[in-house]
Amino acid sequence: MGGRMKVTIVGLPLFANRLAENLSAYDPNNSYKSLDTYHNKIDRVKAALRIPKSDCVFSINGTILPSKAFDLAFKKKVPVIMNWVGTDVINALRAYKLGNYRKEYITDAIHFCEVNWIQEELQELGIKAEIVNFAAFEKSFDLKEATSEKFTVLSYIPEVRADFYGIDSFIGLANKFPEIDFVIVGSEAQDYEPLPSNLKALGWVDNMAEIYDKSHVTVRFPEHDGLSNFILESLARGKKVLYKYPFNYCEYCPDEAELEKSIQALYGEYKEGKSLVNKDGASFIESNFNSDLILGGLVEIFKQLKNRK
Repeated sequence: MGGRMKVTIVGLPLFANRLAENLSAYDPNNSYKSLDTYHNKIDRVKAALRIPKSDCVFSINGTILPSKAFDLAFKKKVPVIMNWVGTDVINALRAYKLGNYRKEYITDAIHFCEVNWIQEELQELGIKAEIVNFAAFEKSFDLKEATSEKFTVLSYIPEVRADFYGIDSFIGLANKFPEIDFVIVGSEAQDYEPLPSNLKALGWVDNMAEIYDKSHVTVRFPEHDGLSNFILESLARGKKVLYKYPFNYCEYCPDEAELEKSIQALYGEYKEGKSLVNKDGASFIESNFNSDLILGGLVEIFKQLKNRK
């Protein structure tokens, strides 16, 4: 079928909006619109009008609980892609065990996720998800040594549910290594004061590039995770990455003991004057998360769904 392709993107607003902007720039001949159906009443009205005319609804967040947007899409026979990202799987498993869920969301939606451990968890719901990524990096970054005079470790920990995202473990690292600087972005950590003198909680930061430039190492240590954009950007910027999950060119730290051991080893390399630029990690992102591969791949998926209607 001809005509302009129309894709409606819903789910986590920050990532949905970013993806809509990236797809619109990459493929300006077609229409990509993000709508915040979680928090914005006007967007919910727009969704009710746009979804029936869409070729696909793409959600950055999966669910098996009732959703007006998904119900409308299924009713109008508009394909729904759920891209599962992390906490949504925990919520779905809980609903599934209680028997409180929409079976058609499992059987009728197309399911994507970003990493194999989420794929395995979804199998408990009877969901066979394909690994498809949506985060794209248009260019390679200028790789250079961190600019901070002191060895600096960075973590992104949001204000909401900071405990879930590992703030206690990160504060523990700061206490364990008083000679190292630790930085949190995303939270001011006011509920955890007094903080160690070598830990700064900056809250929401507009210029993340500057913070990355100053940092030697980044840490991601949540209770549960999908493939965090923080991990991908850290790798893209050539950072040494300590991650609670096994992922390419990251140091696997499943517990606090491994986390401490990795910090100690990297600090030792730093004191010996060794380079801490993760060139292999940056090359991996450049090869596997570039716009042609990620955005181009999504556009092809959307086109196939349009032609199938």
